[in-house]
Amino acid sequence: MEFIELVSSFAERHAIEGLAAEDGVAMIDIDGTEVTLRESAEGRAVVIAALIGDMPPDAKGLFASVALQANFFAAGGTALSLDAETDELAVSTSLPLALADVDSLSAAVETLVDTAEEWRRNAVAFLDVDEESALLGDEDAAANPLSVDSGFLRV
Repeated sequence: MEFIELVSSFAERHAIEGLAAEDGVAMIDIDGTEVTLRESAEGRAVVIAALIGDMPPDAKGLFASVALQANFFAAGGTALSLDAETDELAVSTSLPLALADVDSLSAAVETLVDTAEEWRRNAVAFLDVDEESALLGDEDAAANPLSVDSGFLRV
């Protein structure tokens, strides 16, 4: 299935008005989680990313260590990523367009939204601050940085 057709079918199935795959990208908000659907550079896959939030201030190294430990042998085909320009954390995966249909795209989006929400909940509990502070860059979040011994998230 072509990327534009897949996004159109997804929008129709879920009654999402105005979702268009302009320039190979479509963005939607699902229950407060920003989801981006992007056609891969070679045009053979749809890359799906769900935004987690902003990197906690002054915690990049420690957070990277915890994230890598959380994904050890359990990544499940997803990747945890950091946008170097915005410091936004996201979780992403891809589906080959040759095998993709609305059901597989819907399942992948639902899984990523759930995973992003789980990362958010665990980060908030771990940092012992409210969600907005922990993931939107409040200085108080840096006072309780990530600890490798926390068992932050096992997926």
